[in-house]
Amino acid sequence: MSQAIALEDLDWEADARAALEKVAGMGHPFDAYDLTQRADLREPPNSSMWGALFREAAKDGVIRWVGARKSRRPQRRGSLVSVWRAAA
Repeated sequence: MSQAIALEDLDWEADARAALEKVAGMGHPFDAYDLTQRADLREPPNSSMWGALFREAAKDGVIRWVGARKSRRPQRRGSLVSVWRAAA
């Protein structure tokens, strides 16, 4: 019996950081779903990777948290998500 091999998206973190910086540079508040919509970023291999992406960017001074809103992502069913803006 053969086992299925899980394919990893090894480039997602770098692509996600570039997308985040691009969307932040637009000057408007944004959330994770905006990265998929405005920068054509694909979904991460694991949904917990979103949090790490935003934590690191905030720690690096790229973005700052500005509030929360209902998610527009269909899978989230209107749950609250963090909203961010460029730090500078």
